[in-house]
Amino acid sequence: MKIKSFIAMSLIAAILVSLTPAPRAFADGAASTRNILLGVGAAAATLIIINHNKKVHQKYAEDAQAQAALASQRDDARTAYKAEVRAYDNQVAVSNELKKEVSVKDSMISQLRGQLAQMGVQTQIVKPGPKSAPALAAHSVQIVSYGWGTL
Repeated sequence: MKIKSFIAMSLIAAILVSLTPAPRAFADGAASTRNILLGVGAAAATLIIINHNKKVHQKYAEDAQAQAALASQRDDARTAYKAEVRAYDNQVAVSNELKKEVSVKDSMISQLRGQLAQMGVQTQIVKPGPKSAPALAAHSVQIVSYGWGTL
């Protein structure tokens, strides 16, 4: 059995070897030129694809950078808005404190006026300016107002 298998395998191998075409030692000019042109075309196509992919990735990177910049600006705008709201609230608090101080000042002036009236002293409000106030009586007190209201 082994000899029959060996002979069959040898016969099949010989047939396969005889069917394979013999390589040519010389190619004709047209085939050589065609192969060179195909190789150059394949190289050019590869470079075009690589450059296209490079530009696509560069565009994606630019878009991502633009989106990040917009997000940063949006965050900066939110931060600026919050800072303005805090500044406004602080100004409102300062204004309220000044109103309280003016109210306290007005009440103190009213009390002092009442005390002066009890003592019989006349008061006169004089606005400061280039022309001075007229001469006052001996017991009168001159009060100068700088825009805080009438006394």
